[in-house]
Amino acid sequence: MPPLRSRLPDTLRMPSIRTRLIVAFLLLFLVTLSVAVVGVMGMRANQRALDEYEANVVPEIARVLKLSEKVAQVAAIAPAMAGTDSPDLLHSDTEVLHNLLHDIRLLSMDLPEHTSDQLAASAELDGIDRDLTRLMVQSGLHRQLQRRLNEERRDAERAGNDILRRRQAFARNAPTMLNLWVVTMSTFQATDFTTLGVAESDSEALWMQVRLRGEAQREPQLAQLLYQIGNGPDNVFALRNEFLTSEQRMTYLVQLIRAHADQLDARSAQYVEELRQVTTQRHEGVRRVVSSSESGLILLAAVGVVLALLGVTYVDRVLRKLQRMTRVLARLASGNTEQRIPSIDRKDEVGELARAFEVFRANMLEKQKLTEGLDTQQRLLETVFRSMNDGVSVHDGDGRLVGWNPMFQAALGMPDQRLHIGMSLLELRKALPVHARWRAVSRRTATRTTDRHTRIAAAAELHFADQRILEFHCQGMPGGGWVAVCRDLTARRAVEADLRQAQKMEVLGQLTGGVAHDFNNFLVAILGNLEMLEGKLQQQPEALGMAELARRSAERASQLTRRLLSFARRQPLQAEVVPVEGMLAEMFDLIEYAVGAGIDVVLQPPASELSVRVDRGQLENAILNLALNSAAAMPDGGTLTLNIELRDSAERLPNIAQAVVISVTDTGSGIQPELIDKVMEPFFTTRALGEGSGLGLSSVYGFVRQSGGDVQIQSTVGKGTTVSLWLPPSSAESERILLPGPLVEGEVTGRVLVVEDDPAVKDTALAMLRTLGAQAAGVSGADEAQRWLAQNEPVELVLSDISLGMGGNGIALAAVIAKRWPQTRVVLMSGLPLEIHRAHPAWREGQVFLAKPFVRADLAALLA
Repeated sequence: MPPLRSRLPDTLRMPSIRTRLIVAFLLLFLVTLSVAVVGVMGMRANQRALDEYEANVVPEIARVLKLSEKVAQVAAIAPAMAGTDSPDLLHSDTEVLHNLLHDIRLLSMDLPEHTSDQLAASAELDGIDRDLTRLMVQSGLHRQLQRRLNEERRDAERAGNDILRRRQAFARNAPTMLNLWVVTMSTFQATDFTTLGVAESDSEALWMQVRLRGEAQREPQLAQLLYQIGNGPDNVFALRNEFLTSEQRMTYLVQLIRAHADQLDARSAQYVEELRQVTTQRHEGVRRVVSSSESGLILLAAVGVVLALLGVTYVDRVLRKLQRMTRVLARLASGNTEQRIPSIDRKDEVGELARAFEVFRANMLEKQKLTEGLDTQQRLLETVFRSMNDGVSVHDGDGRLVGWNPMFQAALGMPDQRLHIGMSLLELRKALPVHARWRAVSRRTATRTTDRHTRIAAAAELHFADQRILEFHCQGMPGGGWVAVCRDLTARRAVEADLRQAQKMEVLGQLTGGVAHDFNNFLVAILGNLEMLEGKLQQQPEALGMAELARRSAERASQLTRRLLSFARRQPLQAEVVPVEGMLAEMFDLIEYAVGAGIDVVLQPPASELSVRVDRGQLENAILNLALNSAAAMPDGGTLTLNIELRDSAERLPNIAQAVVISVTDTGSGIQPELIDKVMEPFFTTRALGEGSGLGLSSVYGFVRQSGGDVQIQSTVGKGTTVSLWLPPSSAESERILLPGPLVEGEVTGRVLVVEDDPAVKDTALAMLRTLGAQAAGVSGADEAQRWLAQNEPVELVLSDISLGMGGNGIALAAVIAKRWPQTRVVLMSGLPLEIHRAHPAWREGQVFLAKPFVRADLAALLA
């Protein structure tokens, strides 16, 4: 490219940069000199006006502001005096307040006569002195009342300590006096006269009950003490009344003092405002003086600013052009030709320089475009290759290794020195771990080596001895060779196997649950008829023995159904009151044997006996399961601690106030923080494949939640883990439990309606009820039961199956009967456990439930 040259003739060129800058700086110097002269004259005039202002106005403003500050301190100290209980502190505050009032009087005297009259400080200060004296007197009386109340409170607290030590005797001999003590203690906290009056009325009413019941004779000392506190000369009601009255008087005096202070402060503020107006007037005079000099300064300054801006702008433009040219030339020297040389079109020295350098930039531009594309593509391919989650390897036509990413090496488990470029397929296979075997999963051929002897399958699997599985997918390249992508399938195959097992268990559980339900219906007919048959065979010993043998076999069959329901995870929890400490003491030897000799087992008993209402067998299994998990976390030995305590459960179990907490603590390796939320998920385990099912903690969690509790896990890596079972105390019951009563022939009567879709069960139940003396009738469905109840006389009891097949649902029938015939009792029965039916949305709290199979003793308990 030929060099660029300026085509402008010399006659059309503008003045040079040097000439322009000299002219601009001379004009700026003249303007600056004029500004200095005008500014000096204006400042002298302003100084005279300020001297006059400082001599007349400022001292008076300072005195008024100091007066206002003292008044504010008075208003701040006075309320604090009313609430202090210390005589020394009160005396100190009083001296400070008197000193402040003395300072205010002195300041008001120093003010001009017209200012003092305007503030009227003497009257307000006299009022503050007077109210302050009254406040001190009232504060002394208030403290005396407080001391007398404290003495009465100590007497009441001594009575409370006596009540606490003998609470059982007092609850038995003088329960009303306990309530009287509570009312007396609440009087000390009364904050208004209404509450105090209510407490006094309650006290009088309770004293009447105490005298009527003779509790004062049974507990004379407590009666005398409470009477002295509530009715003596210094009784708590009179003292509290005087105390509240004293508080009101003190509050009133404090408000008076604050009112005087606020009035004085308001007048001071008003006077300051008047001084501010005077200051404004004088400021206006100063402003007029300043304004006379500002006009000239502004005009000169405007001219100077315009000249300066023009000069600075011009210099800045020239320098910016030169800087841009310098930066572009620096990039050009390093090979960067993206930016054009600026200022090529200028008609001065800068333009000529720019046109000269543009020639060099144009020569390098084409060269740079040739290399940019190759570098970008290379970096992109390398980034993608190394950041892939799957392992990738590249082989040439002879099968030799050309390249691989880090995931490929990690998946094969090889150190860095084992893989190298040029490695053949035979060497690669020999470098694999021992017992690793290949399995082709696709018949399609991806490619063949150059010698055509080796076939490369499109897909294959590599199985390791540690149960890991790698899946390989191969794809041939156009120029020969292939690319292999490997992926770890171990986790996915394990999840698929667990899912298949879970599906099998679910189907098997549903099947066994259904079989157990139907089998329980059969057992109702078998056991019921055998029981009635035994009554008729009393004179036939041989036949009676056979009937008894059949009944015992049927009872064993009933136990078999319970085991089937347990296998299907539908077993009812056999809740009972379990003393936790006694249960753990009985399990202690078993736990020591289970965890091994290298682990010390420590049982920390509670302060008092604690019991829970749970299935004892399930709780023992949960404790043993947690102990085995802790033992697995301490392979080198350690300490396993079992702790029992009663804790507040407002956050963990909001429905109850306190919970029994059973904690299992180990000194093992702990659990990683990111795994804490996963350890109770089904099939989750950190053990090696085949060493754990991942169902231990999930089953413990399910049992505890089913029992109305919760599970908490706390763990620190390297220090140990604590698993806490939060369970409701034994006093928390939510369902009525039907217990069979004694069977008494001929003494039960009543009308009973049996609703059962199974004819054998219905007929057996009717026969058993009739042998008990009841008038029994039977129907097959819910609609038929409602029609029967509407057409016949009311019955005392409706015994209905829950699952009525096409005839409806017993739970819904019970809801309808409760609305239409509320005097009729409803008992629901089923061959499935109660826990399954309690999840039904229409299940009512307190509903009586009868489990199948049942016997005559169960029905007799219903009719009793």
